[in-house]
Amino acid sequence: MLDDEAVVWVKTPSGEALRLVDEYRPYIFAEPRSAEALRELVQLLEQSPFVRGVKVVEGLVGLRNTTRKRLVRIESFGARSIGRVSTLVRRSGLAAEIYGEELPHVQRYLFNRLQIEPSSRAAFNVVGNRIVSAERLEDLDEIRPPPFSLLKIQPQYSGPRLAGLVVRFSGRSQWVEGSGDRVLEGLLELVSSLDPDLIYIPGLQWGRGAPLNEWLERPAVRRAFGRCPDVWRLSQGSAAGRVFLGDIFYGFEPDEYGLAGLVERARFSFTTLGLATRWTSNRCIDSRNLYELARMNIRAPRLEYMEEVRCLVELLERDRGGVTFTPRPGLHENVAVLDFDSQYPSIILKHGISYENPSGGGRLIPSILQPWLERRLRLKRLRKTLRPNSSEELYCTERIEALKLILCTQYGISGCCWNRFGNTLAFEEINRVSREAMLTSKRVAEERGFEIVYGDVDSLFVRREGASRRDYEELAERISAATGLPMSLDRHFKFIAFPRLRTDPDTPALKRYFGLTYDGLVEARGIELRRSDTPAIVREFQERLIRTIMSFDSIGEVMSCSVEEGVKLLAEYERLVDSGLGFEELEIRKVLGRNPEEYSRGLAQSSAAAQLQALGIRLEKGREVRFVYTSQSHPNPLLRVRATQLFSGRYDKEYYRAYLRRAAETVFGAIGVSINHVVKNARLERWL
Repeated sequence: MLDDEAVVWVKTPSGEALRLVDEYRPYIFAEPRSAEALRELVQLLEQSPFVRGVKVVEGLVGLRNTTRKRLVRIESFGARSIGRVSTLVRRSGLAAEIYGEELPHVQRYLFNRLQIEPSSRAAFNVVGNRIVSAERLEDLDEIRPPPFSLLKIQPQYSGPRLAGLVVRFSGRSQWVEGSGDRVLEGLLELVSSLDPDLIYIPGLQWGRGAPLNEWLERPAVRRAFGRCPDVWRLSQGSAAGRVFLGDIFYGFEPDEYGLAGLVERARFSFTTLGLATRWTSNRCIDSRNLYELARMNIRAPRLEYMEEVRCLVELLERDRGGVTFTPRPGLHENVAVLDFDSQYPSIILKHGISYENPSGGGRLIPSILQPWLERRLRLKRLRKTLRPNSSEELYCTERIEALKLILCTQYGISGCCWNRFGNTLAFEEINRVSREAMLTSKRVAEERGFEIVYGDVDSLFVRREGASRRDYEELAERISAATGLPMSLDRHFKFIAFPRLRTDPDTPALKRYFGLTYDGLVEARGIELRRSDTPAIVREFQERLIRTIMSFDSIGEVMSCSVEEGVKLLAEYERLVDSGLGFEELEIRKVLGRNPEEYSRGLAQSSAAAQLQALGIRLEKGREVRFVYTSQSHPNPLLRVRATQLFSGRYDKEYYRAYLRRAAETVFGAIGVSINHVVKNARLERWL
């Protein structure tokens, strides 16, 4: 924003980046305390040099109020004057409330003036570089993201010093060597020659890229980095014609394919790509809520959280989550997973559940969800027609997963106190309908001779001897008819195994399983393979182990033929550990659950964080640290691990061998096998 002008950057079909400007006249609404206060406030504002226009209007405030109020609409001359206007109104004491002042300027312009989601296809009518009019063009059939170029910069360190940069652009990697200002000058030349639209430096503000942040604050660097001399807004991701992405990537990755998911998130949030990667999903949903309310001519209060005092009996009855059916431990064959398609959003739409009316007939949440849920389901149908692992299939998946996270979060925050409009009754009603749907699904399946192997909130794992894929699809159709919610066959497992708790072998572990589908895909949940803090070498080993032992044709063959192959594979990976590995295969990633100084001594992530802080890297709660175990049994906790930036090649081989064995025990233990005693040419029956 340039006070009374908004700067809009447009990428043309030919690849040219255009800088356009548009008029910006921000406004707020004030609610007078009384009729007399209304007259005095209007007189006061009409005398202010910062006010462009004053108008008394009637409108609704919040979701719960049905009575229209008299409000004063106050328009200023630009970004600087609107703050002074808000201060004037507040200090006058004549207004009971001010609406809209907390909105960032970029949101005000997008909501009230441009009304086009960033990254959308659009047609502009311009005179010179000034926007006369703009129109959004539909691009629902487009799978590929807009033609934005992404430059990814990963700093590399030698001890505490910057040793160079790994730069990735258009699928190619380049090493920028040097130290200090020398390497950074090389980066400036690279940015100038490549001219990227988007720049991503992981951990730019608080992580590994933090040392570059101070460098970017230099005026000369800022002028060289941008496409024009405009003022930067790095906290918003704005960089004078380029976008600095943040570190929030929910459901998509910061790469060329992930741009498709980022576009979905930004469009839903009605915000810029830079803010979409800095805002949590709660903030993104709040942004969309505010836009929809603006379209309805409803002013949004700062907080309208809805929760009333209730008796304990009612809380016990209503305050419950979804249904989980305890898994049947062990190995199973020919198991289908029937999944409610976006269950929670579907429930919200079917029953009209919203903040303002949790029992049905609500407007806000359903009106927001419907087009985005329809889009996600449409993309899921489209993905089935695309060639597996093709670029189109990958783009489509990124879009689907980004939307999934947003849609699920809409349910998750429906009763949250941090949600501006949160209502616990809405959250509880969604869960109640979900529980009923799962119980109905179980009844329908069992009436038709299917066995329930496992059930988890919106998914039902079922099997029947000799059942075909079509049999499972017909069951899903019958459940859809019985519940009124869409259900489909999600996955069809050739084999699937459910582990028991390590601490209590008599108890099945919830939300943990692994298996091999008839399409040849390894699927897992809750085991080492799926944990973000598992070293890459262990994830790779466990996936290969699952594929190896489940490559046979029947449970009988698995039980008699797979053990020897599995033990050989374990020995192969133990030899790999002994031969020497790089940090990429060994590093463990942990997200700090608290600020580094709040940790007790002994935790690995605390030690790694202390080492990084000694390098001058700022860390706080929520940031990721990466480290390698160098001596797990060392009496000094600080010497048990090394932050990845300080890794010199030495690591604790016994620790990683033990990690591999634990991963193997997870797999073998789930199908009833112990690997504590390995014998040559063993058959699985001898291990039971």
